[in-house]
Amino acid sequence: MSVEKLNGSRARAKEYIHENMKRAYENSETPSAIEVDGWVYLTGVIAAPKEGEADLEPAFQRAFVQLTEVLKMAECSWDDVIKITSFHKDAQAQLEVASKVKKQFVKSAPYPAWTIVGTNSLANPAGVCEIEVIAKK
Repeated sequence: MSVEKLNGSRARAKEYIHENMKRAYENSETPSAIEVDGWVYLTGVIAAPKEGEADLEPAFQRAFVQLTEVLKMAECSWDDVIKITSFHKDAQAQLEVASKVKKQFVKSAPYPAWTIVGTNSLANPAGVCEIEVIAKK
């Protein structure tokens, strides 16, 4: 059996694996981020309230902190983020809190583009939103 050598963009890629994503990497070969030619693509992070947590703000805080940690692994910051995409189980109900938390991390203009998508399910059933970002070094 021969193994073909990867010769596309991923041949130049570097993977980053956050502690919280080790199992996902082992099970489904999903890194926390992949960097190619200075572009860093982060895998979505799910905002999931803890049991008994009625306020969604802590769930969004945890998600943005994890995104920050992955950006840092790739030697990036929120100043390098050019695109955010968030997938919400209830976009209208979550937009205010998501915006409030985002403002704590993205502090000045020009702001990254942000696409907000409604969805009916996420990989983690306890999750309310999944957030992915793209950064350019």
